[in-house]
Amino acid sequence: MPLDQDYEKAKNDIEKLRREQGYMPVSAHLDELRARILRSLGWIAFFATLSLIFYSQVWRFIMGPVGELILKARAPGMPAVKLMTTRLGDNFVIEFKILLLAGFILAFPLVLRELWAFVTPALSARLRQRGSAILLASVLLFWGGVVFARLITWKTVTEFLVFQWLPPELEIAPGEKIRPEIYLSVADYLSFFTGFHLAFGLSFQLPVVAVVLGSLGILSSAFFWRYWRHAVVLLCIFSIIVMPPDVVAMLALMLPLVGLYFLSGLLVMLIERRQLPR
Repeated sequence: MPLDQDYEKAKNDIEKLRREQGYMPVSAHLDELRARILRSLGWIAFFATLSLIFYSQVWRFIMGPVGELILKARAPGMPAVKLMTTRLGDNFVIEFKILLLAGFILAFPLVLRELWAFVTPALSARLRQRGSAILLASVLLFWGGVVFARLITWKTVTEFLVFQWLPPELEIAPGEKIRPEIYLSVADYLSFFTGFHLAFGLSFQLPVVAVVLGSLGILSSAFFWRYWRHAVVLLCIFSIIVMPPDVVAMLALMLPLVGLYFLSGLLVMLIERRQLPR
């Protein structure tokens, strides 16, 4: 019996120590993950509902460039550009998607906080202390990437995609020429808008990812300085692929990304210096 009691006491002590160190069984991890996902979805739903109050402003923010395309199409020799829906119920689905997008963007800080709280037990104490600064930087960079994409690059992208490959004018009568009219599906436009802007917001997370990996010792500042030429070339290629073949548009994307790359290397270098023994 004493041996059994000693075994149970040692087992309980081990379990207590493992809980203090953040250990949880797999089932408990899955339960926590499910709870945090549900909370994140709840925050998105809340802000999506709240965005209904400002739906007109959100609609203009997203669809504003289409109005500019329609005005440009009124120039002589340009084909007409018209906005359309193609299916019964499209208007409801479009409004739902727009509110969901607005809800996700507004709820991003809280969604990120839930993600951070889930992974925090696996991080070092030093990295946990930087949690607030990392979360704030991540949110600001995400929002900055979305706003940058909308205000700086989106107008150029839409004009290029709509007007770059216009078919030649068709002469239907002596002195009378026409071009096929351009019909823009609201659903297709919204899908492309969402993917494009979320890609910018996530790509602007490079400094945050670098800080986390640098704090964990996975990434070093030497990597950034050794391969900076390769990185610039890759970012240039990425800008060429994502943006239309316009020098101003490509530079508008490439220069911020290059700046974020070197900022990431600088931040990792500062982290390494602070971790040196004094």
